[in-house]
Amino acid sequence: MKRHRYILTLILVLTFGTVFAHQDFWMTKDFGNVKVRIKTGFEYEEINKVFIIGKLAEQFSKQLKYTDKIFLDFNHHYTGNCEPDYFISYDKGKIQNSWNGAQKEIDFLKEKSIVVRQVSRRFDAETTLKLLEYSIQNVEQIKSLQKEIDYNKNYCQWIINSIDTTQINTILLEPVSNQIKIALKSKIEKPEKEFKYGLSYFFKDNKNSIFSREYNKDDKTLLTLDNIYDIKKIGSSSMIIFDTDSSFYYVNQYQNVVSKRHHISNSYDYYRPYKVENIDGDKISINFSYYSKEEGRQLKSRTLLYLIEKDELIQDLDKLIEKR
Repeated sequence: MKRHRYILTLILVLTFGTVFAHQDFWMTKDFGNVKVRIKTGFEYEEINKVFIIGKLAEQFSKQLKYTDKIFLDFNHHYTGNCEPDYFISYDKGKIQNSWNGAQKEIDFLKEKSIVVRQVSRRFDAETTLKLLEYSIQNVEQIKSLQKEIDYNKNYCQWIINSIDTTQINTILLEPVSNQIKIALKSKIEKPEKEFKYGLSYFFKDNKNSIFSREYNKDDKTLLTLDNIYDIKKIGSSSMIIFDTDSSFYYVNQYQNVVSKRHHISNSYDYYRPYKVENIDGDKISINFSYYSKEEGRQLKSRTLLYLIEKDELIQDLDKLIEKR
């Protein structure tokens, strides 16, 4: 029996292939007068989070009685932490890439609008609403003060329009207005077309709350987090929720189970979504590959094993097998 389990585990580990080559992509979504775009490299939960921000921004613009077009542009620095940068302009959202000789780029928008552009690893609603509130209240000033700037940071080589970035940083230091406080009390669910019942989350008061929805029952909040980094569904009633790139919770809808917070040790600054698989209903494997710091930078793979009933995380399955 032990030999059978060993072979099964070994097959599981070996079948986890890793392809590092990939291409960044854009995703866009419209919310009334607000258009949202995000550029990223993988299907992180940050995509849904900026769409939630977009819906919130639409409601906020109505709150401020602003009906013209708004463009929220998010450039996701997903490979690691960075010093965020922010830009505000009134134009058609064009970005010229200076690395290709500043070739003329096609306008992204059909007409000029408020453009709030951010480069960061994480995007939050409060920051976006602060920038948007200033923009709505100072449209004419933005038109007259914006100028073409070169931006060469965080894997970007752009020529874009913006007002002075020092001024933008000053705006972000201002106290949160009452209008924003009101807006942040709105409850906005993760945008999922096919979702009816099961597990999902909503945003409210700058928090993300995981909830359970069952037929003919009131929704039940199971877990509230400051951040959601990634979500991996395990069947129809459970999921692994990463709140950072190296920590997670396990949640089961029908058993009302919320695990303790588990930390992945020595993750080697891994930034891609983890590969998560259900094993026999009572175990979950979490796999990632990384370049070792040894001479020659060898590509290595590591598999963790989460034991659901014990609420226990085995940090390295290979080392456990070697000991036995």
